[in-house]
Amino acid sequence: MNFIRKISKSRYNFLFLFLILILNNFSNVKVNSQTLLNKNEYDCLKSLLTNFGSINKVKINTTSLEYLFCGTLEFSSPYIEIVCNEGSVSRLGVGQANLTYTVTDDFSCFKNMTQLSVNNIVYDKDIFYNSYPPKAKEFSFDGTNLVYGSISPIIKTFDSTSVQTIPTIIKFSWYLNTTKIYITSIVKFKGYFLVSFDNDLDGSKNWDCSIIIHSLNVPSLNFITGDITLDLMPDYDQSSWRNITSFTGMTYMTLRASDLTSFPIEFSNLRSEVLNSIYFEIPFLPVSSKIDLSLIGKSMKSLYFYNPKNFTFGGSFPIILPSNEEFKKLEFVNGNIETFDFSLFTNVETLSLKSNLMSNDFPSSFNRSIYRKLKQLDISNNRMTGTIDDSFCQLEIIVTNNSMTGPIPNCFTCFFGLPEINLEKNFIGNNFINLNTPSSPSIIIPNIVFNNITIIEGYPIVLYEYLIFGENLGGSWVPSSAVSDSVGTPIFISMTEPNRLFKLLCFGEPKFPLKLSYSKSNPNYTFTLSLDTPPQLNIVDWQSSTTDLVIDGSFFTYNSSIINIKIGNESCLATNSNFYQIKCTLSNFINQSLEDIISYITIGNLTTQFTLNPGVINKILNCTENYNDCNGNGYCLSDIGKCQCDSTHQGDDCSIPYNECLNDCNNVGQCNNQTGICSCPITPFEWIGNDCSIPLHTISAVSPSNTNGGYISIYGWFGNIHTDQQVFIGNKQCIPIYNRSESEINCEAPPGTGLKSVSVIQNSINVTSKDIYQYYSNEKQCPNHCTSTSNGICNTTTGYCNCIGKWSGYDCSLYSNPSGSGNGGNGGLPGSNTTIDSNTGNTNITNQQTNYQILITKLIEIDFNGNQINEYLLLNKWSIISNISKTVYTFIQSIQDDQCNITYTIEEINKDRDVTFAGINFKLTSGSVKMTVSIENYQYSSNLNTLQLQMKSSVNEIQTNEENDCNDDQIEINSLPNQDNSLKYITIKKDAKVLNGRFIDRIESDGISTFMQTVLISKSNDSIIVGMNLPHCTKKCLLDPDFSVLISPEFIGECSEGRKSWFLPVVIAIPVGGVAAIIAAVIIIYKKRFVEIPLKSKLKSFGSYN
Repeated sequence: MNFIRKISKSRYNFLFLFLILILNNFSNVKVNSQTLLNKNEYDCLKSLLTNFGSINKVKINTTSLEYLFCGTLEFSSPYIEIVCNEGSVSRLGVGQANLTYTVTDDFSCFKNMTQLSVNNIVYDKDIFYNSYPPKAKEFSFDGTNLVYGSISPIIKTFDSTSVQTIPTIIKFSWYLNTTKIYITSIVKFKGYFLVSFDNDLDGSKNWDCSIIIHSLNVPSLNFITGDITLDLMPDYDQSSWRNITSFTGMTYMTLRASDLTSFPIEFSNLRSEVLNSIYFEIPFLPVSSKIDLSLIGKSMKSLYFYNPKNFTFGGSFPIILPSNEEFKKLEFVNGNIETFDFSLFTNVETLSLKSNLMSNDFPSSFNRSIYRKLKQLDISNNRMTGTIDDSFCQLEIIVTNNSMTGPIPNCFTCFFGLPEINLEKNFIGNNFINLNTPSSPSIIIPNIVFNNITIIEGYPIVLYEYLIFGENLGGSWVPSSAVSDSVGTPIFISMTEPNRLFKLLCFGEPKFPLKLSYSKSNPNYTFTLSLDTPPQLNIVDWQSSTTDLVIDGSFFTYNSSIINIKIGNESCLATNSNFYQIKCTLSNFINQSLEDIISYITIGNLTTQFTLNPGVINKILNCTENYNDCNGNGYCLSDIGKCQCDSTHQGDDCSIPYNECLNDCNNVGQCNNQTGICSCPITPFEWIGNDCSIPLHTISAVSPSNTNGGYISIYGWFGNIHTDQQVFIGNKQCIPIYNRSESEINCEAPPGTGLKSVSVIQNSINVTSKDIYQYYSNEKQCPNHCTSTSNGICNTTTGYCNCIGKWSGYDCSLYSNPSGSGNGGNGGLPGSNTTIDSNTGNTNITNQQTNYQILITKLIEIDFNGNQINEYLLLNKWSIISNISKTVYTFIQSIQDDQCNITYTIEEINKDRDVTFAGINFKLTSGSVKMTVSIENYQYSSNLNTLQLQMKSSVNEIQTNEENDCNDDQIEINSLPNQDNSLKYITIKKDAKVLNGRFIDRIESDGISTFMQTVLISKSNDSIIVGMNLPHCTKKCLLDPDFSVLISPEFIGECSEGRKSWFLPVVIAIPVGGVAAIIAAVIIIYKKRFVEIPLKSKLKSFGSYN
């Protein structure tokens, strides 16, 4: 039973006594014997002791000649005791030597006195009883033939001891406000205390009081609650026993008398709901019928008869005991009972019949079902005969000084020989054969179990309660401190059932294991107790014998009967055990050639599995921390300390399920062998299905046909399963399919025009690559017809102009100029400078007051519906890896936890040259900048997703002290789409200078040339951002843009001030190769120039783009 309960402080008074003792330091109030009294009390006390004739007993200060009253203590007559506190008398005890003086209000001057004791004084009753110190709570009044009367209501304790030879009647109403009264005789001789008590209470108020009185009568106790000790004086009025039925408000009664008395029959009529105990010390006469106290009350707990003499019923016990469940204890001591009738005591827990005259045989056995409450039996100092049966081990018995014979049961003799206990004393004075022969403590078998937790209200204390159960555990004589732990937790043990059950109360949670020590001198009487810990094995000796095993370890038990050991299929019977060792014997011989025999040891409900090898000393290694025998999903190989899991489990402790995946995930997926579910790969190729056997194909590139249709190639990854394969160009089927493989499909495309999507359907899966198929015509037109035949010639295959001489630009309408040329030798055109920032990878081109910056800003993953899935910011994150002659720079950065690498190469072109990329031939002019971007091993979230690379170009004006106002003009940004709405050219014009950008529609996807679309993302008055939509490249996307500086024919070489004309830089961005790159168009921010600021030299670096 595991629960928490709360109790009030009144429930466990003994616990609170303990708490007080350990939590508080007590000391008596120390009073300075030399405390100076205030003048009023000094004078009052001096006058009082002078009048009493005892002032001479007080010491005098030899210097001041003042009396040293405080601390005076004189026992010789007349008695004096003076205790002071803070300048006042707090306690005063005095006797009177001068009997000619009459006391009146002599004590009223002591304003702070709490205790007053007077002895043999002469007093005026009417004044004295009304002149107590105003704060006195306790009043002691001793003497001879005292005159009693009503006392002050401030008195709570009234104590009087006297000799009263004059008949005196004391009324209870005089003491109605007290809580304790003690009115007793100095001697109990006849005629020396002629006092009777009269209950004159009217019932208007109940009087709750503890009463101790000597009396000539049994007074009525109507309207009185509390407890009473009543000593009846010789020749008391025995007829007053009729008042005993008025004792219903008493919780405890002590009744004494020396006169022979018939037991008051009125007790049979006493009914009380609060009475707990009655103590009789009265020599009652024998009775002719038993006295029935069975209905005395539900709260009755104990009856005591001391020196009852002849109070018997025909030599037998004369009382019918209370029948209520709370009744526990009966003592009938120094009586004349002759026969021990065990059957009379079925409703008692503790029974003492010692020092009677019983001479019959001790009961032959003990039946717990009949004597369900009995725990302790004392029949010492009788004449009993017979033997003690082992069944009496259920009791704590004392049989000292009888005539009993035979053996004492082992449950008692196992504790013999221990001087701390001296249990032999309970059996001496008989004829037992083994009184001096202690038995082995091995029969002591303790076990422990948790019972509950108790929270004490109002205190930060939590009580942990445990039960120790078992056999031969001892009795109430077990020391309360017999149980301890390793950290000093306060632990108290108390007996609940002799030899079988004890209760432990722990002030705080104890640290297990615990030690139960019956003896400090004999280690054989110390037992180790563990709680809910499976047996832990260290060594099993199977070498010494083929049938007898010795198991060493811990957390075993002293109770061999609850141990079950199986070695393979054979039982091993435990013959001896304690906390650290078990000896057992096999029921049958086991083949000595076997290895790793699976074995189990169970103690109670706790089991540990292990393996053994016959004929050797086995060292047992634990497989799991909590000895859980591999969670029941395998077995522990104890010689190596590892679990051998069954076919459905895995892990160090076999706690993890094991399930095989279907077809081992086709050797391409990852098997989750806990769930048996395949995790199919998505890169570089994606598979689906329960066993990852179905390819989720991708399209990375196409080789299209012209507008008439024809044989085409579709590239990507299509796996090796092509069930029900179909190919569509737009909404028209591409048939027949000529060839198919893992990486390529060939089919006959239908006629068509424009830009189309491609769909491949197989294995019931449709994969579409959006806007990847571009029908081409056999003859293409060039922009603006290349301006004129003297400017350039149109390449009708590609649609690009081949410019003549000095002409350049997408339509050959601009002048070209090599990088770094000055005005001389170049027709007066200003030269431009290219700077590549090795820290950021940014490209800057400056000419006169104009600076262009080209940036790669971000890479975006986009799903089939155009939604952004992932975004990677690339700006200012580049790391340079090479720099060749300061004209070729290579940068790199990694994304996706370093799985994908993006490489960015920038080359400054020093002379014209023809290049080919993705099957397109074009010319790079001197002064241009060539860029190559490679995206490798990108990890897509889906095989339908594609990428978009974004680039930004921006422009700003450099302030100088040179004038060029004749070319000053606003910024113009224009873009020219091709026939498929793909951005093909951009121009940015400022100050008669033009930035000309060209975007070819080709990219290399996994090494194959395919169509790429470029779109305008955004533009402002000083910048432009474009995005290049890349296909689903599984291995590598490659782009190859270039930039060149061009001059408008509108440029004026020399302004009116005679300044040299400057060269107009025009940057042509040509992304070559299928990377989804974004060519950022350069935007000029126009500001008014400041003449006084000197012209800076070549720019080394530029600010970051946010």
